[in-house]
Amino acid sequence: MINWIKKYWAELLVFGAIFGVLLVCCTPDFTWINTDCDGIHYTYAAKYMVPAHKTSAPLFLLLGRLFLWLPFGTEAWRIALISVLASMGSVTFIYLIIKNKLGEKGRLYALIGSLVFGGSALVISQSTIIESYALVTMFGLGAYYFAIKKNWLWCALMLGAGGAVHHLIGFPIIIFLIAFKDFRKWKYIGVMASFLLFYLYIPITTAVNNPINMWGNLTWETFMNDNLTSGAMLIGGLSIWDLPKRILDTIGVVGVSLGLAIIPIGYFLIKKQWYKEPLLWLFILPIIYYATNLAPQTYVYVIPAIGFGTILAGICLARMKPYWKWVVLTGAVGLLIFNANYFDIGRTLDPELSASKYYYEELDKVPDGGMLVAQQGWEWACVPMYNDENDRNIIPICVGTLPSPFYQGWLKENGVKLTSYPDEPLATKEILIARSIIEQNDDVWITQRTDARTYGAEIIPADASLIELPTQEEVDEMIIGKWAWKPSNPYDIITGAIEVEEWVRVLLSNYSCLTFGMMGGSGAVVGWIGYMFIVKRKKWNFKRVISRKAEA
Repeated sequence: MINWIKKYWAELLVFGAIFGVLLVCCTPDFTWINTDCDGIHYTYAAKYMVPAHKTSAPLFLLLGRLFLWLPFGTEAWRIALISVLASMGSVTFIYLIIKNKLGEKGRLYALIGSLVFGGSALVISQSTIIESYALVTMFGLGAYYFAIKKNWLWCALMLGAGGAVHHLIGFPIIIFLIAFKDFRKWKYIGVMASFLLFYLYIPITTAVNNPINMWGNLTWETFMNDNLTSGAMLIGGLSIWDLPKRILDTIGVVGVSLGLAIIPIGYFLIKKQWYKEPLLWLFILPIIYYATNLAPQTYVYVIPAIGFGTILAGICLARMKPYWKWVVLTGAVGLLIFNANYFDIGRTLDPELSASKYYYEELDKVPDGGMLVAQQGWEWACVPMYNDENDRNIIPICVGTLPSPFYQGWLKENGVKLTSYPDEPLATKEILIARSIIEQNDDVWITQRTDARTYGAEIIPADASLIELPTQEEVDEMIIGKWAWKPSNPYDIITGAIEVEEWVRVLLSNYSCLTFGMMGGSGAVVGWIGYMFIVKRKKWNFKRVISRKAEA
């Protein structure tokens, strides 16, 4: 045992430091910081075995159910522990991958890569809350490890498990099918596809537990419609006017998350034919996905890119001048220390635990049968668990969902009077409907923010004037838009401190990244076809004529 400790003392030190930081920073109770806006309803879905939003992340919920049986810590801490352990799994895979790529001489570089990942701002933020991104990142990294070991069965198992957590695993699946010929066999595809059975969680739990239809995904039809329409809206939906700012924001988030490890990644891009390397695409595609996605909150989609980026950095450091490894190592240690203090939830970050205060104190104000008009989705989504836990009957109303005819119908079925305003533009419709609910119903309450940076909110008796209509200038700006260039503080993005103030109204425009991407793609295809059938054919014909003359 002593000899083993002497041999692996460096690994014990690095892994122990990362694990200690994640445990200390792990949320002690419910929080909405680091955009953990799904935390309370994920806990509800795992505890009462009901569907969560969108795809439900069934494997994550089942693991949450298992971790809720732990005999210590709050319920929130227990489920957040999944993220802590998942990121430790990612650290392990990063270490093994770099060491496998470089051989025994790669031990130091493997430790540096692990330390860069473990000290990353984005990684720590998402490894200490109730979210699924740390888990899907671990499955993606695990799949790559087994791919380079040519253990295709375990690779398929990892990818399939990731598919039962989050759609981000789609990037590794596509890249592996293109890059690894041995993986393109039906038996491995079948293994991955078998994990779709986890999505039976939705109809089974719906049939057994009969949950309220708060997400609109309780049937096959509504499940598909909700996910397809959401995907069509979000993917590439960023307004072209906001693209300059988003690119700068993306650079900021990636920069503070990788630190000086950006240098060896840049070295790789300069020295290698990077487009042939699967690792590069595993790094860059999630970044492009976030950079063009409609919702700014999807910066969390970049966490797998940080994992694969640290692998690239570790490998490339071995090919650079020796002093660079000490430069990157020093930067990684510095970031680990700084971020350990910065992201300590409950102490330096969200010291009042605004979500817990809202859940345990503010919701008590609403009487049974009362209607709560929640101005933010996370304030609305925690009411069902509160009702079940406290034998209450608060009717939650989500302002952002009010334009949906399906949601309006559900509210009317539950006795809520409202005016639908079918001819109003989307920018003002939700506010007008919310006002009509306040005016037409008795015993209505409303949420009002107290501290936007920590998502703090209080509940007060409703007054229609409390929900302000946007001015005509704001409406015009939302529809027409103007070029945005000024980047946000990357730490404010990662903690979500600017979500309530800056991201509440997202610019919807026909001039989106997807539109211009499709136009550019179509033009590129036409250009390529023209090149192949005109330019290439002329060159071939010219050579053929010369060949015939030579033969004559």
